[in-house]
Amino acid sequence: MTRMYHWTRSKNLPFTLDDIKRVTTTCPICAEVKPKCFKQEGNHLIKSTSPFELLNIDFKGPLPSNTSNHYILTIVDEYSRFPFAVPCRDISSTTVINSLWQLFSIFGMPAYIHSDRGSSFMSQELTTFLHNHGIATSRTTPYNPEGNGQAERYNGIIWKAVQLAQQTQRLKITQREEVLRDALHSIRSLLCTAINCTPHERFFHYPRRSSNGKTLPSWLNCPGPVPIRKHVKSSKYDPLVEEAELIEANPEYALVRYNNGRESTVSLKDLAPPGDRGLLGEKRDREHSIKPSSLEAPAYHCGQENKDIVIEEPTQMNEELSKTLSDVEEPRRSTRTKNKPKYLEDYKTN
Repeated sequence: MTRMYHWTRSKNLPFTLDDIKRVTTTCPICAEVKPKCFKQEGNHLIKSTSPFELLNIDFKGPLPSNTSNHYILTIVDEYSRFPFAVPCRDISSTTVINSLWQLFSIFGMPAYIHSDRGSSFMSQELTTFLHNHGIATSRTTPYNPEGNGQAERYNGIIWKAVQLAQQTQRLKITQREEVLRDALHSIRSLLCTAINCTPHERFFHYPRRSSNGKTLPSWLNCPGPVPIRKHVKSSKYDPLVEEAELIEANPEYALVRYNNGRESTVSLKDLAPPGDRGLLGEKRDREHSIKPSSLEAPAYHCGQENKDIVIEEPTQMNEELSKTLSDVEEPRRSTRTKNKPKYLEDYKTN
């Protein structure tokens, strides 16, 4: 429609934009070749607003094991991403009820439980058990695993963590239950970029302690530039964050240096992890950058007696510049042939 409007303007034809819209919307050829089918707006699930309010559950398996527990019931808190994994013998509704009851006896009753349309989750026995305890249930639509995407995602995360711990300790794949708790501990202690904190901190509101002390994200252990929240802004168009240099950090606060040289102690809640440029690009820039000493201007020495001038040519600078320029790849030129537009063929000159 836009191209047609510009074409009529270039030809100076007496058609308005409304005329073009009416022609293009009523064209039967366009309706056949480029159909605009009706697309219903997606219905988003209700997001939880507090810990242990909405739980997503799903089964993983069958998996190799040296015991009779060949399945894993994955339970994920939707608000905090705090995972639970219960080894199970089968996928019956009785097994699901026993696993959930162990969880409810520690943390209390959730408000909702979301699952897929598995036979164990669709059973009347499980539905009656949950409704008797005041827990609402919801399920995905048929052939739509994305509806329970969080539990599906954590099935893969937990299994990868189990395999990593099993191969590190040189254990067999059937000994996965021996490293399952270590895998869950690592997942609960690692930074989740979606919530900008660890699942344990989001769930319990205090940092998780490990054998090495309180856990810290890896980017807080590397001094360097980090984005920091900007509390004072001169106008509404100022950016939300500014760049500061991280000096050191503890589980609660961090010492940063601003661009004007001022050092201050700020809360970790005001810091954000740097992007890929800060983690990977900085090292590459440091490798390919030119040292400041090699970019110094040539020195001019004036003699005392004969007033002669000696110029030191910057040979090292030229070598560094030529090396840097040689590493840069030339841009790829397009090999596509360029043809004239068809509307230019309407007018032919003799």
